[in-house]
Amino acid sequence: MVYGILDEEKMLAQITDAKTRADLVIVNMHWGVEYEQASRKNQQTLARKIIDAGADMIIGGHPHVVQEMEVYKSKPIFYSLGNFIFDQYFSPETQEGLGVGLLVDNGKTEITLLPFKSKASQVELMNGDDKQEFLNWLAESSKVSKEYREQIEQGSIIIN
Repeated sequence: MVYGILDEEKMLAQITDAKTRADLVIVNMHWGVEYEQASRKNQQTLARKIIDAGADMIIGGHPHVVQEMEVYKSKPIFYSLGNFIFDQYFSPETQEGLGVGLLVDNGKTEITLLPFKSKASQVELMNGDDKQEFLNWLAESSKVSKEYREQIEQGSIIIN
């Protein structure tokens, strides 16, 4: 758990203000419980408030493992992308991560999912069975519709 006091009201006001001045607002959150592969209810509640305040996407991190994603009001929420390069070699989960490619064009958002493995801090994209197994896990664990679940399994999500 990350300790500290979050001034939620101030943060939400800053997001609302940012939305008036930007075409795209992406919020990066440092949250969650280390090594848990599922977000907690308090994260989910806060994520939805952040989207309601005007964020177009949330990308989270801190747990050192990948957590599920969801699409709320047509906005993607990635609770944790896991580790990128980090010296935690004690479990397969801490040596996996997820990169996301984002293309926004005329109200359409395309997200490319880029699962990777880190071997002794050397990152390489997953491919073949490893990639498919990872994408299947992400699809199954995520809070999304059947349509998005099928897209996650294919490695790309399109949100209109």
